[in-house]
Amino acid sequence: MKTTLLEQIRQRRKALGVKIQEMPLLAGLTRQQYGKIEAGGNPRLNSLDQIAEGLDAVLVLVPKAKLNAVERVLAGESSEGVDQPDTRQSGTRKRLNLDIDTPDENPWGEI
Repeated sequence: MKTTLLEQIRQRRKALGVKIQEMPLLAGLTRQQYGKIEAGGNPRLNSLDQIAEGLDAVLVLVPKAKLNAVERVLAGESSEGVDQPDTRQSGTRKRLNLDIDTPDENPWGEI
């Protein structure tokens, strides 16, 4: 089951025991700004970054092909036996040649 980023923010806040009233101060936002975001608003990227910082977290863009491996690592499971990435290329990937083949260009290594 996929969760939205806003649901993940709410879950992280609750897991840390942080009350919703405390988040604006931690994130450097007004109460109104934070309240709208957690209620399902459309936050700006810099607001999301501030919220992540307030939750002692970081925002990360994960390639879909590596998502299962990243989720397993975050769950504390071994990365051995992780599903191999999907090697099919979408038309966009093929046209733009977005494959990363060399270790220097691949920040995900062998996750």
